[in-house]
Amino acid sequence: MNVEEIKSELKKLFGQQIIFNQEFEYYAKTIKNLDVNLIVWCQKVKDEEIKPAFPDDFPDELVFIKKIGSSNRCLIIKIKNGEFKEVHLGDHDYYNKLTKVLGLKKSSYTY
Repeated sequence: MNVEEIKSELKKLFGQQIIFNQEFEYYAKTIKNLDVNLIVWCQKVKDEEIKPAFPDDFPDELVFIKKIGSSNRCLIIKIKNGEFKEVHLGDHDYYNKLTKVLGLKKSSYTY
């Protein structure tokens, strides 16, 4: 499945309002078996089979996180009493930055 087909499947699942981060296409092309792994996981997210994280800094949103391979991550952001709005796909550095912005991660340092 190519990137546009993956996006189309995710829009069918979550609605046409869903947006993708800028790096989505790059990572969608480089991650093996992304179509199968991501779409099955997203269906479970939609069916409420996966527990969300609750960001401290954005209390009206839910975040779902999936590790893909050793260094890639997928995050899906849903407005708590509404609809899914974003799908982010990126490497570990992108994931770290985004989770810090959301208030899900305070620091990468170990004390």
